[in-house]
Amino acid sequence: MSRHTKKHKFQTVLALDSSFMPMVEMPRRKALKAMASGRAHALDLQTWNKMGWAEVASRPFHAVVFPKAKAVSEVKLGFGRGSGSVFKRDAYRCQYCNAKGTTLDHVQPRCQGGLSTWTNLVACCLSCNQRKGGRTPEQAGMKLLRPVHGPRFQLFERFRILTEEAV
Repeated sequence: MSRHTKKHKFQTVLALDSSFMPMVEMPRRKALKAMASGRAHALDLQTWNKMGWAEVASRPFHAVVFPKAKAVSEVKLGFGRGSGSVFKRDAYRCQYCNAKGTTLDHVQPRCQGGLSTWTNLVACCLSCNQRKGGRTPEQAGMKLLRPVHGPRFQLFERFRILTEEAV
């Protein structure tokens, strides 16, 4: 690996669709390839204008726009390979007592009509999951430590922070 790729190895760039909706975080190298092929262009968050190659080479960029792309709705986003993404979102911590989360819990239980969606699943330790059972947190006298967010929430937060820093 050359010294140039080491410099930007872990830098990620936010990919936006044609209406500036965050789609995904991607490695800087992949974003540069998309720009070179003409599928995307870098976005200057201070002026909201396209950045040229000279600007991209001379300073870091934080967002690329894919003008022909359209972000899918959050309902259509799957869980990827299993439930690992829910554990990752919750930092592998129980959302009721902050212990190590080893099981998944439906906030609205399946027996009461709850679905297996991003906003209804949380990481949970075994003892809290057994204590809650087939009840809602309110019925069991428990409280979620943090609000449950969908998969795109972190992308929107990062986009908000990047635009505030640019101003």
